[in-house]
Amino acid sequence: MPPAARASVPLFAVFAAGYFLSYFLRSANAVLAPDLQADAGLGPADLGLMTSAFFAAYAAAQFPVGVALDRWGPRRVAASLMLVGVAGALLFAVGRSLPVLALGRVLLGVGLGSVLLAGLKAFALWWPAHRYATVSGLYFAVGSLGALLAASPLAWANATIGWRASFVVAAGVVAAVAAAIAWRTPATPTRRGPAPVADAATVPGTGAAVATLMLLGFAFTGPAVGFQTLWAGPYLYDAFAADAATAGALLLVLSLGISSGYALSGALADRFGLFRVTAATAMAFAGAQLALAAIDPATASLALVALTYALYGVTGGHCVLVLANARALLGAARSGRATGAINAASIAGVFALQWGMGVVVEAVGGAAGYRWALLGTASLTLVALAAHALARRRLPVAGPSA
Repeated sequence: MPPAARASVPLFAVFAAGYFLSYFLRSANAVLAPDLQADAGLGPADLGLMTSAFFAAYAAAQFPVGVALDRWGPRRVAASLMLVGVAGALLFAVGRSLPVLALGRVLLGVGLGSVLLAGLKAFALWWPAHRYATVSGLYFAVGSLGALLAASPLAWANATIGWRASFVVAAGVVAAVAAAIAWRTPATPTRRGPAPVADAATVPGTGAAVATLMLLGFAFTGPAVGFQTLWAGPYLYDAFAADAATAGALLLVLSLGISSGYALSGALADRFGLFRVTAATAMAFAGAQLALAAIDPATASLALVALTYALYGVTGGHCVLVLANARALLGAARSGRATGAINAASIAGVFALQWGMGVVVEAVGGAAGYRWALLGTASLTLVALAAHALARRRLPVAGPSA
């Protein structure tokens, strides 16, 4: 491990705290949906568009943030952009119309979207390559616990002080973590020797593999995160007439499942092979989507929903392996750009599928709307996996990520 490894514990802690807040703020609307709709007069499609604005901005920022990380390092980029997130949280707290609320979500997406890539860049700099999947999996697991805060605890805070005051408090915490990142992150090490002239990016067939990996990120991360951070709550309200406390408890189950999937993903990939585990869990996730679509609210119990939510979460949490595949394909020197490009596609999937599910739910109505939406996302996951597997088979060598 590099000499700078002495800084690895505080390094991991500050970026995990930032990603925890990012996950909390992106997930909050799943619990707050009824109040947001009532306060701003939003229909399901408007709610989906407003919520997904976070992910649209997040996706658009990924590649330029990745380039900035490769040039200036994670400390300056993350600490600066998180202040944009502070402004977004405050604007969202005072918003009373769709445009203002959506703009707040855009600023949150740009500001807090930087934290994920910055942490991954830091791990590429200070952790050995063969431990990258494990460390990044743990990073996603710890950060995803922010969704737990956006379940029952946020429902309690909303009932106690209101959602607007909750976002003001969140803005203050984001500012504090930005300061901690600036304080605790070590300076970016200087690259030793010239950059390689030829690397993995020049291997014939890599372009197609990367393009289909972007599609897999879109179709794997999109349904996993898009459902968790918005439609998992309204599904319970609409199909089962659940109250806020019940919905919060089931969202907690889903979020624990996703956190478990994140935590398991890296260790499994390091043990059994990166792409092998990615493919197996993507297929299992498609099965979980189909299982949820098959539930009949008229006869099913909430216990069955809880079990399916747990399966959906554990399998969906392995979507983070798409980013490790990006690093394996393009190498450490390009890690900021590689993860930025793939994560842009992944977060674009959250935006598109989150909004698209709202359109389907509003058009079809009731539990059937959610069923058709889940059937569509499951099919997309399987098609994307097949396309990427075919592209990888055309590479001249299997590489370390087989």
